[in-house]
Amino acid sequence: MQFTEFSNWFQTKALSNLKQSMQQFNQLMDEQIQIYHMEHKPSTKEIPLEYLEFQVENCINSFKTNLLSELQLASFSKKFTFDVKIPIDKPIKLETGNTLMQRAKLSATANALHTLPQLAFLDIETDGTDINTANILQIAIIKPIIDSHHDSLSYFTSWSTYVLPWEGYSQSDNSAFHINHIGDEQLKKALDIDVAVMHATYHLCNTVIVGYNVNNFDIPILKRHCNEYDDPLKYKYSIDLYPTIWKDKKQKLGDAIKAYNLPTNSNPHDAMADASCCVDLLSEVIERNELPNNEEDLLNLFDSSQNIWQHYKKYKIIEINPDHKDYSHLLYPTPTSSLKRKLSQISTS
Repeated sequence: MQFTEFSNWFQTKALSNLKQSMQQFNQLMDEQIQIYHMEHKPSTKEIPLEYLEFQVENCINSFKTNLLSELQLASFSKKFTFDVKIPIDKPIKLETGNTLMQRAKLSATANALHTLPQLAFLDIETDGTDINTANILQIAIIKPIIDSHHDSLSYFTSWSTYVLPWEGYSQSDNSAFHINHIGDEQLKKALDIDVAVMHATYHLCNTVIVGYNVNNFDIPILKRHCNEYDDPLKYKYSIDLYPTIWKDKKQKLGDAIKAYNLPTNSNPHDAMADASCCVDLLSEVIERNELPNNEEDLLNLFDSSQNIWQHYKKYKIIEINPDHKDYSHLLYPTPTSSLKRKLSQISTS
């Protein structure tokens, strides 16, 4: 199989395909505009903006499709390499374990995420759906570390573990085995629940938790276990992508991924894979202006009627953690002006 330097190949093919797409684009517009002028005899040569936007989008999509087809075809006979052209001259965090694909995904999302506080994408797998009784069988936490000056130097930290709810717990106790496939083989590598809780509270401390149905499922279950071991969760607040995306119906994470045209989750109901999908989802909803990209506006959303999923009143997009002293004041109503005056008089007396 032939080795080929990718950037040279890409430049050659991109220019060739762009030229072809532009020729098709010009010919199509030429024909359509001629026919339109013959038919309507407009008084001006001005072309409507919506028509131009539609044609440009079609041209770009055609270019993209053709170029991807060329790449897939070439991969059967070539192996691609890449020659480094500009050596990195900044301090680098090595041994992150991030793959090339993970770095590429984070670089693509860094613009949407770098203005937010430290995020922690959380997902848990359990042996049931009742938040009062379900046992945690797997926890995954992904934290993007953003270098706002150099996208390629951004990286993910991640932590994941299987969890043993009690000594002697086995596959037969997992009533959700047909969904998450966490059985005896996985439980051999599991941490005891008290140790897993200690690690989770450490990784989530002073972060903003993001997840899918995280406010009504993952966090309440994790909090219940934390309280059992007197190890409270000290995250700041949470962003739930479930009510963010679905305004009038209940849908699974896979449906959300499909609706936003994101890469398919190859391992659904694996905590790490599901948390990774939430990174893509958050970036996409921010890019589409369906969620703010800064803390001030997110906290303003908390007090807004738009924070509550109207179809299912109990679902909120933003939830404040009452156990974090820096944000707990947002949970209480603002004192009236008369009470403020009294408080002021007391403080100065």
